[in-house]
Amino acid sequence: MVFGSIALSLVLVAGDLSGGGAAQQPSFLPPSPLPLSPSFQMPRGGQRQRRGTGPERRGIHELEDPSDWPAEPKAEAGPLDAARFDAAVEKVCGEVAPGAGLPAVAEVVRQVSAETGADPFLIAALAYRTSRCRPSSMGAAGIGLLEIQPSMFGPGAALPFPRSDLDREALLDPAHNLRVGIALYKMWEAEHVAIDRALGSTPHRTALAHFFWGDRVWGTTAEDRTLTARRRLLEAYANPPATFRASSLGLTIVAPLEGGTRLGTSGLGADREDGARSHRGLDIDATIGEPVRAVADGVVQFAGVDLTGDHPALGLFPRQVRRWRNRTMGPGGFFVRIMHEGGIRSGYFHLTGFRVVAGQAVHAGEIIGTVGRSGVKVSGSHLHFEVHDNGELQDPVRFLSAFVLPPDRTLTNQLAMSEKRLRLARIARQKRQARLAAQRRLG
Repeated sequence: MVFGSIALSLVLVAGDLSGGGAAQQPSFLPPSPLPLSPSFQMPRGGQRQRRGTGPERRGIHELEDPSDWPAEPKAEAGPLDAARFDAAVEKVCGEVAPGAGLPAVAEVVRQVSAETGADPFLIAALAYRTSRCRPSSMGAAGIGLLEIQPSMFGPGAALPFPRSDLDREALLDPAHNLRVGIALYKMWEAEHVAIDRALGSTPHRTALAHFFWGDRVWGTTAEDRTLTARRRLLEAYANPPATFRASSLGLTIVAPLEGGTRLGTSGLGADREDGARSHRGLDIDATIGEPVRAVADGVVQFAGVDLTGDHPALGLFPRQVRRWRNRTMGPGGFFVRIMHEGGIRSGYFHLTGFRVVAGQAVHAGEIIGTVGRSGVKVSGSHLHFEVHDNGELQDPVRFLSAFVLPPDRTLTNQLAMSEKRLRLARIARQKRQARLAAQRRLG
């Protein structure tokens, strides 16, 4: 592959287009090195668009206004420490791809990022989000380490490299795959503000969203989860001390998930099973395999599996989880409850597994399990978190306000509240009709 042949037809968007609803270039990314070109022309719609199996629509587990996210952190100043970076990649990617040659993956990310001037933490996060750090990944989603999808680019689509660079065998080479991905990212970094204005993309934060969708962006979940992975990599690289925050119940706590601010997707009281039951906690968006941590010092009160119907939950040892994975279980799935001082109890549900037993003392920030979707019927992976104060169910949104964006800012919440209003209106109408029917019989 000859990257000296990258076309120079890209353009940095003029200053008068930098406002409005389009996202601005985030501070943690270097400015694009591509020169201005007076020959830039707006790409034709549909020529650079990811091909999916279903209709293109905005995801619901995302913020209505992405600007509510706090600013993304910058990497440490100075030269990259290769050993620490490789260890961070192996830690985070090891959750989803143990034994996938991660030392070599970390090395090639480092080398190609240095060669191209890209942010190595962002590129590693992209590999985590797309292929789960597997260079040999190949399927409908794409090919190689960044899951590049050649069919995303129609005949005649403007590209920053020769079309032959999208050949399958070439993309299975990790270094080549990363160079192609970085070139595509820089292409959209230079063009995305103008493209968003012309094509009417869903509001998003950065050019990163285009990497997953193409010219027209339909959702932000992939962007959000990639930036979360980048924050986790930065944390693993820096290895800072745990951050303690005051909570609404007087208990000083740490976050149950790594990576700074997270997104709450469903809150206390939301309908479940068409109103048959109410949601008892806070759902926090997360990826399967992420570590779940105790929010404070305490003693494990329960570790086991939720059962269906009126059956009580069944306590298990960690080694027994595997044999239960394919059995019928209740909506909570595998879960852990921890009793803290002052009568505060925290609960962690839908785990893919846990590593603690009842009666075990745990410390704030200690890993107690991993994110999964056990017991979940519809939603994607997430952590369901509950908190009780002396037996009384409390709103976790207030308890975790320092770490989680509240779900009332999401599209999910809008839909859930609309559905609940419709259900309550239907029940009220049915009661009125029954009352009128009874009056007619008596009359």
